[in-house]
Amino acid sequence: MFNITTLKIAKNTIYQLIGKVISMSITILVTVLVTRNYGPDGYGSFSLMQSFPALFFIIVDFGLNAISVREVSRNESKIYSYFVNILIFRVVLSLAFALVLGLLLVFFPYEPSLVFGIRLSLLLILTQALYATTNIVFQTKLRYDLSVLGQTAGYVFILGASLYLISQSASVTWVSFTYVVGGFITFFVNFFLIRQMSIEKAFTYDPKLIKRLFIEALPLGITFIFSQMNFKEDAILLSILPVPESFNLSSTETVGVYSLPYKVFEVSLVIPTFFMNASYPVLVRHMEEGPKRLQDTFTKVLAFLLLGGLLAGVVGYFLAPWMIDFLGGSDFSQSIAVLRILLCGAVVFYMTQPISWLIVTLSRQKYLPYIYACSVAFNLVFNLIFIPRYSFYAASFITVFSEVLILILLSFFARKAWRENYAS
Repeated sequence: MFNITTLKIAKNTIYQLIGKVISMSITILVTVLVTRNYGPDGYGSFSLMQSFPALFFIIVDFGLNAISVREVSRNESKIYSYFVNILIFRVVLSLAFALVLGLLLVFFPYEPSLVFGIRLSLLLILTQALYATTNIVFQTKLRYDLSVLGQTAGYVFILGASLYLISQSASVTWVSFTYVVGGFITFFVNFFLIRQMSIEKAFTYDPKLIKRLFIEALPLGITFIFSQMNFKEDAILLSILPVPESFNLSSTETVGVYSLPYKVFEVSLVIPTFFMNASYPVLVRHMEEGPKRLQDTFTKVLAFLLLGGLLAGVVGYFLAPWMIDFLGGSDFSQSIAVLRILLCGAVVFYMTQPISWLIVTLSRQKYLPYIYACSVAFNLVFNLIFIPRYSFYAASFITVFSEVLILILLSFFARKAWRENYAS
């Protein structure tokens, strides 16, 4: 039984990695094209168009995937009903957020062309919500091979459209907008594949189901918001806080220098993310078999990610100069130190994911908002103090120290959750 389970986790982790290799290869190529053709200032604008909506991706997710997967893993006959109801809810919520945020942009000190680009890119909130909802089905059924097909279709379009637009010297705004169109293509392909699956297709619109899921997911949703703020707020702060005169960079150039290594760092985190996507339904099922079964599985997951984090950090540290030179060239030389600082904390990021999902598996997600709220407060206060002095170098160190704080708090509350569940 364990060998079958291990094979399923491995296969679905590999499928996700294949999809990520394809999507990130295309993203890297687009990044190279943007940095070479538009420079640090243009790439900074491109990064803001991408990162501003990304700050709100998690709000429309709000932990509904995790709670839904946990429930339908126990009763898969409900899967399509959950999928459609959550899809309707997220479409409405995403459009509302995009509209409100588009109006609020008038209060940001950005040029009109940048504001226009960000407003267009806010539709990424909707496409990300659509994609995440289809993954409720793929994650529960452990069919990430199908999810990869839709993702690949979207990114192939992004590559082709970006190459054409850049060859025509189009505004970087429209290069960013290709990700919106690609996101819709991904959803339509995924929806078609779901319709072809051997699952019960009957559903009834059920507002009570959404309300119940929303209430149950509330602690996890708040946690995801805080977590996303930890990841994205530094780029926003770098764009609005004063830049040290000694750096001789504009605000958008500063964002570009920081965003390029941060993009590489995010790529290094796909392994724990995808591994936990495949492991989470298994943890839920093994919890039903008893604490010993759950403990054995979790220990193996934790050991694998610990070794993976150490390897990613060490290898990435030595390859940092080559990666930055390949992606951005000499204009991004300051990005090397930023990438090395971030990669020194990779092992911490690899460890926090399985521990946080263990807490969710134990239905003790109520602890998570407090943990991540502490981290957001720490992150925000120290960024406000040190970014005006040390810019992106300060943001890099603070990102790592914030995750160390999260790891400490997660470890404490995971032990507490375990004792509460298995005290007898």
